[in-house]
Amino acid sequence: MRTLARSMFVVRRRLSERWALLVLAGMWPLLGLGLVSGRALWRGEMLPLSIATMLGLTLLLGVCRELWPETAPGFGQGRGHGSAHGAGASASAATPASTTWGELELGLLLLTAVYFLISATGGLRSFLYPLVYALVSFLMVVHRHRSSAVAWIVAAVCLEALVGWRGVQQDGWALPAYHLTFIGFFAAGNLLVLSSLVRRLRRGHDQKVQSTLDRIRQEARDFRLISAALPPQSRVRTRDEEELAMAHAAVESIHEQLFHNVDLLRTALQLHTCTLLWCDEPDPNAKGRRHPRLSVKEMSTDSEMVVETPAIESAGILTSVLADPKPLRLKSLSGKRVPPYYQPGEGSVTDLCAVPLLDGNRLRAVLCADRTGNRPFSPDEEQVLAKAAAHILRVVEHERVFTAVERSKYEQEQFYRASEQLNEALTVEDVHRKTFAALQAITHFDLAVITRADGDGAEHSVVAVELGRDLGDEAERWSELSQRLEGLRFPGEGALLGMAIKNRHHMPANGELLDGDTVVFTPRTRLRGAKSLLVLPLLRGDQVLGAITLASSRPHQYPAELRDMLRVISHQVGVSVQNARMYHSMEERATTDGLTGLTNRRAFQERLDQLHALAERTGQKYAVILTDIDHFKSVNDTYGHPVGDAVLQRAAAVFGGRSRRVDIVARYGGEEFVLVLPDTDGAGAEHFANELRKEIGAMTMSSEHGNFNVTISMGVAEFPADGRDRNELLERADQALYFCKEHGRNCVSRWSQTGAPANGQASSPAKGQTKGPAKSQ
Repeated sequence: MRTLARSMFVVRRRLSERWALLVLAGMWPLLGLGLVSGRALWRGEMLPLSIATMLGLTLLLGVCRELWPETAPGFGQGRGHGSAHGAGASASAATPASTTWGELELGLLLLTAVYFLISATGGLRSFLYPLVYALVSFLMVVHRHRSSAVAWIVAAVCLEALVGWRGVQQDGWALPAYHLTFIGFFAAGNLLVLSSLVRRLRRGHDQKVQSTLDRIRQEARDFRLISAALPPQSRVRTRDEEELAMAHAAVESIHEQLFHNVDLLRTALQLHTCTLLWCDEPDPNAKGRRHPRLSVKEMSTDSEMVVETPAIESAGILTSVLADPKPLRLKSLSGKRVPPYYQPGEGSVTDLCAVPLLDGNRLRAVLCADRTGNRPFSPDEEQVLAKAAAHILRVVEHERVFTAVERSKYEQEQFYRASEQLNEALTVEDVHRKTFAALQAITHFDLAVITRADGDGAEHSVVAVELGRDLGDEAERWSELSQRLEGLRFPGEGALLGMAIKNRHHMPANGELLDGDTVVFTPRTRLRGAKSLLVLPLLRGDQVLGAITLASSRPHQYPAELRDMLRVISHQVGVSVQNARMYHSMEERATTDGLTGLTNRRAFQERLDQLHALAERTGQKYAVILTDIDHFKSVNDTYGHPVGDAVLQRAAAVFGGRSRRVDIVARYGGEEFVLVLPDTDGAGAEHFANELRKEIGAMTMSSEHGNFNVTISMGVAEFPADGRDRNELLERADQALYFCKEHGRNCVSRWSQTGAPANGQASSPAKGQTKGPAKSQ
């Protein structure tokens, strides 16, 4: 029933997602059979009226989803298990009409609705037929995907044939051919002309948006808000949207303060123009001595002759400032030489003062002020400009520090969260899972591998592999490599991983994989697509536990600051792995019998409680087998306790080896063992017990006093036939075992048989069979 309900749910969900196609599948046959007519609708015939109503409602829903996508069901939720990055990507993935399939459905609904109106108002000679030409033209202009346009044209041809085929016998194919000719003409004209224009406009808009984003990034980089001098791991994190928003806010704040400063200087010093020229990297293709390139960042001016673009082609009279960053004052320019931020022809500027902005020994910008009317700058005014330049540097520095603090805060939060998660891990598998989650939060990788070192680190085995996010076109190759690495065992000799463990230091030293043929694990698993690589040994004191290997197709992915953070994480992982192994060892000691390796009595009681509760809830059967070794005391007395322990161990090995994974096999105490067989009735348990009895009876035990054999007796009780309480069930299995002891030993008895006088005999080894059916479940 559960499987059927799940299947019905899947079918219902698929039908709801493709409801429009079902409506179209119902409407098109009606159009072809001529059942959709004004007369039929006027008479209120149920079939065409219901289909027409569903078509109208479906079309209304499709139009609403296109016009108001945020009101559509499921808006903002992706359909896949992958996640999309960025708000735009998420909205696009969530809006049905913005996908190829949603666009196709809406166009088909519109075409079907128009042909429905045509069919209801007289067929192909309807006065509404020009709507087809208008709709085809509209669809050819607004389509986003070329495949949708082709499908709409084919649908229009099919609908034309469905509506018009009944009139072909009287009027022939002339009218449909006439219509199709004009449909093709309108489709081709709009597809080739207007559609291309719309695509160019869309492309231009996208380029404008991208250009704005690039400008924001470039200005942020100029102000060293996104800079190699800051922690580089921030630039490679998967939180690009947060990075861009933070940089945007910082850039806007800087621009606002810079403009306020230059405008205040222009007013206070009665300047013609005050501008801040930023120094970019020198042109690599320039000949001779290369100076920084200048670009206008902020400007306040009364002139209409300033340059129209931010980039300045030549430094002109400011070349001396770029070559030797010192304040520059010029007077009596009289139009012969003009500052480089003016267009040729500006002859009114007579005086100039340029002050460099130095960040340490590096020239960052030049603050320029000029005047007209032969009013030279005084030393005091130069000092005012120098103080203003220092203030501008402080503004940029404050924003840079603030951004760095925000990033550092985010990184420390991720680091703290990773340490917290690792401290909570109790099992080795949990440590592996949380390690991968922590690494993904801190940095990017295409492939992460955790290996375990055996002994002194000479042999290694891959215990966990994780693929990164956003693998793109390389997904198949990385996936294939991860499959080859699963469960791989390899020697550390000659491999980069072995070298990292031997040196107890991460490898490569700079985090770059310079040679794709470098053997990291084995020659068959070379990381040829990786540009960045980091192998971090997992150490716990002097003990080598394994290694974490990170590979990325991005270059410069693991710089020094990030390597230090990952090294600390690897130490934390090593501690967590050691703790998990100790926890597993302690758990085994607490639940396992030390002599036989079977479940001990305390753990057996806990597992039996769980199984019994499940059986009571589901009505499932299970059987309990209680057994002990016959005359075990005489074995100890005759051959010694070490031999007795060996007998117990061999018997436990038989019980454990012949049992299923779902069975409970435990040492009950002394020479007694207990087996619980889920989903098994008494007859099946009796048969299984006899098989165990025969196998143990056939074993030859050896000792210094000679070889000997042992036998076992076994009592069987079944839930719920022999008892509904678990303690009662164990007691009755013990009673069946006691019955065996009284009737010759080396046999199997079921409690239900021992309790009936007519068949109260136990299974006899002489006859080699047991009472009752021997059916195995």
